[in-house]
Amino acid sequence: MLAEAPNIVKRLLVIGYYGFGNFGDELILSGVQAELAGLPCEAVFAVHNPQQYAPLCCSRHSLVDRGDPRAMNEAVTRCDAVMLGGGGLIQDASSWRSSLYYLGIIRWAALRGRTTVSYAQGIGPVTRDWIRRLVRGAFEPMAYVDVRDEASRALLAECGIDPARVTVSCDVGLAHLVGQYGTPPALPGQEPHIVACLNPRFGWTPQQAARFLALLADPLGATIDLVVLFPGSDLAYTRAVQEALAVSSNLVQAPTAEVLTSLCAASTMTVAGRYHMAAAAVAARARIVALAYDPKLAQLGAYCGFPSISATVTAERAADVVRSVPLEPASAAVLSAVRTAGAQRVSHLGSVLHMHGDEPE
Repeated sequence: MLAEAPNIVKRLLVIGYYGFGNFGDELILSGVQAELAGLPCEAVFAVHNPQQYAPLCCSRHSLVDRGDPRAMNEAVTRCDAVMLGGGGLIQDASSWRSSLYYLGIIRWAALRGRTTVSYAQGIGPVTRDWIRRLVRGAFEPMAYVDVRDEASRALLAECGIDPARVTVSCDVGLAHLVGQYGTPPALPGQEPHIVACLNPRFGWTPQQAARFLALLADPLGATIDLVVLFPGSDLAYTRAVQEALAVSSNLVQAPTAEVLTSLCAASTMTVAGRYHMAAAAVAARARIVALAYDPKLAQLGAYCGFPSISATVTAERAADVVRSVPLEPASAAVLSAVRTAGAQRVSHLGSVLHMHGDEPE
């Protein structure tokens, strides 16, 4: 337990899409835990099925079951602040219910006098007017509004939030990968090798995706590692792609961050159909092309300097584009900017929590 100190937040409730088997969100959870470990707070992370987690590295951190109303009510009651803990939590593309859950907790906490914070949030898409009104109601009272990209700040401005109040840092998962596994430019393995993460939300059939990969692999004589980062969503689709492939391939399910970055570092090319697949390739300084199933992936590409493909083009045209565009590893300047943005975000949060650290009633 921390020693008593005036005006310092001692209990912080962190909410996110944690515990559902998505590599990206679990990576963000690890990143937020690492960043908060350096701040004088006791962080409680709301997760699905807390029993699935090993003991946490920081003794001041703990878990609460996000699906247990009584436990969540007690967590909000006992906390000094509630934080949206990274990732694309506020959107209505996959489901408006997700936004309602997170915005509801934030509004509930604010109405009870708790400090509320947005941390490295990816905002959008938000197309429903009533959700935009909820966004404004939840974000307007926040003591600190931090987002992971300029597009998120622009969308908050459209919802009525003064952009001058919004800081732009970077994705927590990206910062964590760069901090833990960022390497010098890697030489590809002796054998041509493509690492690919595929996502049914991109819009191609398995046959189209297989055709695209084959057109990239055949001229190189490359083998393909098909990486599944979110088995609940992507495994069946990826298996169907593998069945349609005429070239040699391996299926890699739910790798660790270390294994994933190593695969990317040794690859001739990484095909990223998920945001944090691209983030791992950036950290590994691999050559990347993204299958942009969501604007956030194209935004990451613009920030880090890799091209994105849209599902509106054919597999043949997409392969032509990839072959005609030089794929370069992320520059040292990009990795430095990510590290700086992450460090500044932690510093800003610490200052905000210090200023808003009175005990809850």
